[in-house]
Amino acid sequence: MFGMVIGRNFCINRIPKEATLTRWAWVKSGKVKAAALAGVMIGGGLFLYREWVSLDRAVHYKSDAAIRDRPNPYIYVTPAPNGEDLVTQMRSNLKLRLSLLEHFLEDNHPEVLSKLPLDRTSEDPWRLLKKAQSDNPQRRRAAVAKLAKKHHWHDAEYRAIAQACDLRTLIGLARSADVDMRFFLDPPSLDESKENTEEGFKRLLGALPRDNIDRCTEFFTLRAVAESKAVQASDHSGTLCFGGNTLSFVTGLSKIPEEARETVNLQALVSHSEVPTHCEEIVNHGGLQLLMKLRSSKAAVSLKIQCYIARILANMALNEHLHAKIVQAGWVSVLASWMKSDCIPLAAQAARALINMDRDTLTEKLHDGIFLLHPQVRMRQSLEADVVFVHGLLGGAFKTWRQKDPEAKTSKGPIKEEEEEVEVHNDEATECWPKTWLAKDCPHMRIITISYDTHMSEWSAKCPFQSEKRSLANRSAEIANKLHEAGVGQRPIIWVSHSMGGLLVKQMLLDACENPELENIAEKTHGVIFFSTPHHGSSLAAASQQAKMLLYPSVEVKELVQASPSLKNLHGRFRAFVQTRHLPVLSFGETKPLNIGLGVKTVVVPIESSHPGYGEFHSLKVNHLDICKPASPRSQLYHLTLRFINHSVPRSLPNLLSEKLREDMDAEDSAEVFYPLGMSFGE
Repeated sequence: MFGMVIGRNFCINRIPKEATLTRWAWVKSGKVKAAALAGVMIGGGLFLYREWVSLDRAVHYKSDAAIRDRPNPYIYVTPAPNGEDLVTQMRSNLKLRLSLLEHFLEDNHPEVLSKLPLDRTSEDPWRLLKKAQSDNPQRRRAAVAKLAKKHHWHDAEYRAIAQACDLRTLIGLARSADVDMRFFLDPPSLDESKENTEEGFKRLLGALPRDNIDRCTEFFTLRAVAESKAVQASDHSGTLCFGGNTLSFVTGLSKIPEEARETVNLQALVSHSEVPTHCEEIVNHGGLQLLMKLRSSKAAVSLKIQCYIARILANMALNEHLHAKIVQAGWVSVLASWMKSDCIPLAAQAARALINMDRDTLTEKLHDGIFLLHPQVRMRQSLEADVVFVHGLLGGAFKTWRQKDPEAKTSKGPIKEEEEEVEVHNDEATECWPKTWLAKDCPHMRIITISYDTHMSEWSAKCPFQSEKRSLANRSAEIANKLHEAGVGQRPIIWVSHSMGGLLVKQMLLDACENPELENIAEKTHGVIFFSTPHHGSSLAAASQQAKMLLYPSVEVKELVQASPSLKNLHGRFRAFVQTRHLPVLSFGETKPLNIGLGVKTVVVPIESSHPGYGEFHSLKVNHLDICKPASPRSQLYHLTLRFINHSVPRSLPNLLSEKLREDMDAEDSAEVFYPLGMSFGE
């Protein structure tokens, strides 16, 4: 067989020049050994060549269907397109057989390979895959990057590489920009079972441990297990029992009866996925397959369901020993496709899952509520700074920083939870300007956004036992630890905060000064931006009480009371922090009132509260929701923000030069065209 392959490959010189595929170095150099070898082989090779061409024209097949060392290889049959000519067939088949020959010789007979005039190019799938599985980290990452740029191979070549990929290479491809999805095999078929997803979730949640879990996890679990249509029909009072305790909810204010069945189950599973020991139990009880079954159901059409699934997977991916199980369940291909979604929350959750699985290039981990807006894929250039976005009361990791909302009405209505209603008439408005504009203007910076639950009233809280966690001190400590795990503190930091988020930033920085493990977060802070931060309190709590919106104010609202002693103490300590470190600060204040309901309009954070008394300050004719939403990249709000960020962390000359060098190298790579040695395009 070896002689047959060599014979056929050498007799290719009898084919017209335009059909030549490989660069035969012996033609140019005239070496005697190579010519002699060709002479010996050419006689038998000519006969074999004619026979094989005839066979190729009659039967179309891919010789890479069976992959060595794979226990259960797939077989992919790709019929040739109608009208495919002889040259195209020879080019495809010869190139693939040469690749297999080189792969075999390189592993078993490298001394033979070194004596043969075989072409070694970056187009060879097997050579790239071998490099991608190298023990050399730099060589390995470069090979994965080259693999991800290939978009012109045949389907069978992609399928063969997909079957032979190890976990590390597969994750690297999934985290590469514009990767061809043919590198990923479809998820394995699920076992046919009469158990539906609702029964599966009841079985799974009932099997998970109940010991050493917080009260909210217990509440979500028992609610999901106990809740059914019969329970809802008989529970006219809105009373739910859990853990021996009974808590009455006003049914009209509770969201529980309105939630879809799958959402209730997924919310409970999210809580369990934040417990490392429970993640392994989820896997052992078929949780990954159950989620895949749910993804394949009609309910998964909902982006909300998909976001919940991606969130659970991202939490589970924090446990490195579970990565192989997640890959085997077929989730990498799903996450790679979700990363390309136009739904920013879904893409961010999928990116978080893959980042947590990418241990080849990253050491940091993204815990629940920490998202990377840029870069979500692997990058060659080094990152010089972190820009961290922190939302405020009733905000979110994405919705606070967006102008477009397909479901939004106008800002004429009352302020609502779970929704920001803002009227935008500019066509340049985006769904998340830090991801769309800032990532383009500051590609050398890592852009992080934070998510945490806030509520105006305790009636609207998802968990009745969560109030103690939502205090400013407890929440800032939790977020600071998560940011530390995400690598914040390893490079300069710029904080961008809205409303109550500014108070969290101040509390985090002051606490970090007193914690040796977190002190780098304070030391690396190069600037802070405040969008209507209530340094001295807000009129929202008083106005809401006056409008009778809140029968039971939340912890967050209570802490925003004007002239609060705790806020006064926090402000004084942070002023000293700024003055001691000469920290640049940029602040914006609102001047337009906001309709908060029942005809009550108020300036949520008056100028006397949003002006910290230090740093640069600008008052704008916008309301509390619009203060953090620049209308366009040319607006004063965005221009001042971008200028502040760039001045706080100027580009370093070595990084500028290396970035230019990388751009030139990428341009050369993209211009490469494969021709035989000594042949120009015009020949």
